[in-house]
Amino acid sequence: MVLNRISYICPPLYLKSYMKKILTSLLIPAALFLLTACSEKFNVAAPYKNITVIYGLLDKRDTAHYIRIQKAFLDQNKSALTMAKDPDSNFYNSLNVSMRLINTYDESIYQTIPLKRVDLDLEGYPKQAGTFFNAPNYAYKFTNPLNTNYNYRLIVTNPATGETDSSETPVIEDVDNTVFHVPIAGDDTNLNLQGMDFSSTNQYRYFDIYGNYNYGSNNNPIGLLQCFIRFNWKDSSITTGALTSHYYDYDLGTQALGSTGFDFQPKDLDLYSAVAVGLGTPADNFTVRLLDRCDIFIYAGTNDFNSYLQAASIAGTGLTGNEVEPTYTNIKGANVIGLFTSRGYRNGKITITPGTISALQSNSITSNTRIVGTVYH
Repeated sequence: MVLNRISYICPPLYLKSYMKKILTSLLIPAALFLLTACSEKFNVAAPYKNITVIYGLLDKRDTAHYIRIQKAFLDQNKSALTMAKDPDSNFYNSLNVSMRLINTYDESIYQTIPLKRVDLDLEGYPKQAGTFFNAPNYAYKFTNPLNTNYNYRLIVTNPATGETDSSETPVIEDVDNTVFHVPIAGDDTNLNLQGMDFSSTNQYRYFDIYGNYNYGSNNNPIGLLQCFIRFNWKDSSITTGALTSHYYDYDLGTQALGSTGFDFQPKDLDLYSAVAVGLGTPADNFTVRLLDRCDIFIYAGTNDFNSYLQAASIAGTGLTGNEVEPTYTNIKGANVIGLFTSRGYRNGKITITPGTISALQSNSITSNTRIVGTVYH
C-alpha cells in the first residue's frame, strides 16, 4: 500500500504493499511485464531482438530510488522459460543511466544525477524464487531527495547500440501536509474529533473522508486518488488469553482530483459489510475479537499512472482476451516499453466510536464476527 520502499508497479496505487518498499511488481520478470504494460505490439515468434523493459516509481518519502531495466527475452529458436533462467538474456552488460531535473517553465536542465547499478539482493530486496533466474538482481539507484519543483527525466543510453530511451514524470508532494492535506493525522483533527462513526444503519448515511492537493502555480501532478480503510483487530483466546493481530484493507476505489479537492464517502452499510468480510467468523468457539484503531490511506498517482490503470483494465491480456500483447508504455524510444512515474500518499489513524462498536456487536451483518470490545479504552 505505501512503501522505505522500493518503487513498484502495482495495479492499484497502494501497492498495494503497504508502508514498506514493495518489490513484487518491480521485480516482475520481463516476459511477464510484456503481457501487462506496453502499447507496442510485437510478434511473439519473431527473431530474437532486444526490447528494453523499464520500470520506475518515484516516491518523495523514499530515501533511495530504484529503476529496474531489463531485456525482454523473445527468440523463435529458444524457449522463453529457458531464456528466463539466463541472466545474459535479461540484463545489458553496460548502460548509462541518469536522472535530469527539468525546470518546468523553460525545459532547462537544473541538475543531472548519474545512477549506479546495484544488486537488489545486497540492498535487502531479494527476488522471490521461481522459474526465472534469481541472481544477479540488478537495478539502478540514486539517493538524492526528490524536489517537487522539478520534473524528473530518466535517460537510458545503450553504448553498444547508441539507442537512447527516456521518460519524464512530475513528483507528487506527500510530505508537506499543507500541500497534500488530509485531516487524518490523529483524533484531534477536525475529521477525527468525534472518531469514526458508522453506527447508523440508515441506507443514506456515510462516513466522510476528504482532503485537497494545493499545487499552487504548478501544474497539477495528480491523475487519480485511491482510498483504503484498514480495519485492525486482535483475535483473543478466551482459554489462554493469547492475542493475535490481523488487519483487512477495504478499497474505496479511485477518483479524480476535483477543483475543491477529493471526497470519499463510503456508506455505513458498506462498512458493516467490509467488517463482516474482513474479520469473518472465528475459526473456533474459543476466539473473540478486539477492534483496534483504523488506518486510513489516501494514495495519489500521476496522469501516466492513471493511463496505465485504465489501459490495464480494458486490455484483453487475460485468459479470455483476444490478443497476448501489452497495453501501455510511457517510455520514448525505438525498442522499449515500460512505466516511469510517481506516486504519493497520506495516512493516519482514527478511533472507532463506542456507539459504532456496540452497533457492530448487535447488527445481524457483523454479529458472527464476535466483536466483544476494543484494545483501546
